[in-house]
Amino acid sequence: MRPLLIALILPALVHVAYGQTKTNPNLLLEEWSKQPALHKIDGKYSKESAVVLLDKRRMEYVDEGKNDLAVYRTLHKIIHVNDDKGIESFNRVYLGVSDNADIVDIRARTILPGGKIIELDKANIKDMKEEDGNMYKIFAMEGLEKGCEVEYYYTYKREASFFGRETLQGPFPILEAQVQILTPQRLVFDIKGYNCTLTPTDTVIGEKRWLSAGLTEVSGAEEEKYAAADANMKRLEYKLSHNTAVNSEVRLFTWNELAKRAFTIYTTYSEKEIKKTEAFIKSNKWAESATDKQKIVDVENYIKKNIATREDINSDDAENLEMILKNRLASHRGIIRLYGAIFQILGIDHQFVLAGDRSQSTIDKNFENWNVPDNSLIYFPKTGKFMAPTLLETRYPWINPYWAGADGLFLKGTTIGNFSTAIAEIKPIPLEDYKESFNSIESKVNLNPGNDTLMVDMRQCYGGYSGSTYRADFTLASPEDRKAIIKQMVKFGTNNSENTVYSETTNTDFESYSDNKPFTLHAIVRANEMVERAGSKVLVKVGELIGPQSEMYQEKTRQFPVQLPFPHTLERNITFTLPDGYAVKNLDDLIIHDSYTENGDTTMGFNSSYTIQGNILKIHVMEEYRRVSYPLSQYEDFKKIINASADFNKVVLVLQKK
Repeated sequence: MRPLLIALILPALVHVAYGQTKTNPNLLLEEWSKQPALHKIDGKYSKESAVVLLDKRRMEYVDEGKNDLAVYRTLHKIIHVNDDKGIESFNRVYLGVSDNADIVDIRARTILPGGKIIELDKANIKDMKEEDGNMYKIFAMEGLEKGCEVEYYYTYKREASFFGRETLQGPFPILEAQVQILTPQRLVFDIKGYNCTLTPTDTVIGEKRWLSAGLTEVSGAEEEKYAAADANMKRLEYKLSHNTAVNSEVRLFTWNELAKRAFTIYTTYSEKEIKKTEAFIKSNKWAESATDKQKIVDVENYIKKNIATREDINSDDAENLEMILKNRLASHRGIIRLYGAIFQILGIDHQFVLAGDRSQSTIDKNFENWNVPDNSLIYFPKTGKFMAPTLLETRYPWINPYWAGADGLFLKGTTIGNFSTAIAEIKPIPLEDYKESFNSIESKVNLNPGNDTLMVDMRQCYGGYSGSTYRADFTLASPEDRKAIIKQMVKFGTNNSENTVYSETTNTDFESYSDNKPFTLHAIVRANEMVERAGSKVLVKVGELIGPQSEMYQEKTRQFPVQLPFPHTLERNITFTLPDGYAVKNLDDLIIHDSYTENGDTTMGFNSSYTIQGNILKIHVMEEYRRVSYPLSQYEDFKKIINASADFNKVVLVLQKK
């Protein structure tokens, strides 16, 4: 569980534990068939690399001790393997647990076509450390061959959480997916399906409440370009909604309750914290800035440059404003408190906002899964703009675009008598206008005297969301890595990185971001690869000047709608000085028009055109995506536009002597 949610939920842990039953129900242990046999698989799955026959998950909440509620998670899978890809996918099993003490039970076996059964030796369970530092358990399945089946289950104890998400779809078909939530009778959970229809059942057997839901015949999900696969997978989410031992009528963990708790954490300061913050503001002369916008910009630039912020710090010092200003180190919660105190003292109207992530899941007004809004923003009502206090690489008004384009939880402050609190307001977090996020290339090109090399004077500009990654990578990189970045960018616009005559970058600093000064590379390159000779003709690969382009060809039916990180434009202006005595024979190849219009407004398009005067050929290309999502019904139109850019990338001008 993430640090923010730990702070918000801890008080509820004690509250929910009250009124528990006196007897401890025994933990339900998983079982499997004592005489397993291979399953008969429908012929329609014969071309699938593997078929998941059973995907069963169970979360069991068990009273342990006077005020302690433990959670045990069980996963049970049976997989039929059809080919080598299936074998490779299931010859190792990763357990989402790092400590042996947490594992309650584990069994695994391979069932071979000839009837032989190979059961897991638990001594073969190994530890594995990922690049992110996290530890996992892993074990190998022995003897896998085509036509065999893999079966395993394990149960482990994990940190208590009253919210969750279970994905019911994956790369292979699932014939039966089951989710069970077992609790003491007093605890009532709700389940909701996303991208699917579920019919949950809630029954009480003895002193246990059983909440179950599932799906059958779930198709495998292919990897698709321009799709938010995780967000579009069939899944369910669950949450604790009532504790009948306390008050069966009161709904637990509402959005308003989350708003109140977060607001209290972010806006409650001691007198010492306020005095220290006031002195901090005075020393930086922020009150003297002419406008609220300038104050916001100055505060953010200073803090992100001088105070380190980390999510993995749980120390009280990392939340206390006095210690943060002294040590120059803060947790995410601590840095949000610091911004809040500064803006409060400066008199800048602001609201705290909790956001989801469009690539994973977003806030559902009607289902309060507190695990979803795990990203923090600050909203400024007077300007209608946002800042992301925990992200080093962004600056007001630019935030992580995946945190926008969907509903957010706004903590709307209110005063009742002398008591200040907040109510939840669910409303959209808008993205900045598509015109503000751009990737533009201006290239002035001409052939050398020998007509065998294209001289390219190129200027690449990245603004808005488009510039965020470049600016962050470049600013935080070592001098050697910066050279590599420049080399890669030069290659992007010229297909050549070895013959760079000159290069210069501007607006690389984070401070340039607030005014949307574009991250810019100016380079001069000798691009000999872009010119070929064919007898008396000179072939110039002018299409490559717009940069490499994706092509979209898909044999299988598209499954998911189109999802982009942010709305944006890609503009190219190419000025080509033709060599004396030559003319272009295929100018019409430069004309491509493909766009999609909805209700009279263009939502996406690719348009290229040219003008020629004397020996000066000017080419203009505009590719634009004014939305971040396009429904499945518009996928073919989207694909046409993507492929139009790929077609232009292949354009080769034929120059012939007059």
